[in-house]
Amino acid sequence: MTAKDCKHPSKCPFWSAASTKCSLCKGGIFIPLDDHVEAFCITPQFSACAQYTLYSENQNSLAKKVRKSEENRRKFMRIETRHKITLVKIVEPGKPGSPFLTSANTLDLSEGGMRVATEKALLHDMLIQFSFGESFPQILHDVTGQVEWCNKQIDEPGYQVGVSFKEDKVIEVMGQLLEQQQKYR
Repeated sequence: MTAKDCKHPSKCPFWSAASTKCSLCKGGIFIPLDDHVEAFCITPQFSACAQYTLYSENQNSLAKKVRKSEENRRKFMRIETRHKITLVKIVEPGKPGSPFLTSANTLDLSEGGMRVATEKALLHDMLIQFSFGESFPQILHDVTGQVEWCNKQIDEPGYQVGVSFKEDKVIEVMGQLLEQQQKYR
């Protein structure tokens, strides 16, 4: 980059001398008058123009929103599917506890976890054990998961809960199963 490239522009990048129009003024909302053009559009003071400032603020805000939306926390594609499961709280790793037992329905599945609807609230980081039905491979008949989030339903009773699978083999088998299901849709 040369010193010439680093210079502050001498006129507004949105000003067209050929058409004598401001490209920020689509739809005729703002049409700069001659004194505005002389004071801002064709001078190094263009950044003091209210339209330019508003445009810059909007661009910065939009760029932040785009960056945030690109930070998708989903690692895996979700597949909507309904299956009845029973959740059992694990008191000690490998030993299911009997005090907490609730039925749930899956809302969607992914390779790494599922979203379920339950009647009871589940605590964040709670380890649970559950089983999918006979139509699923044997390895999915005794699965351990961890509660990642739990939200109260607004329009209906109950909760929606995000559960992540904790076992690599379960993640692998679920990925293969969902891939097969997608092929047949």
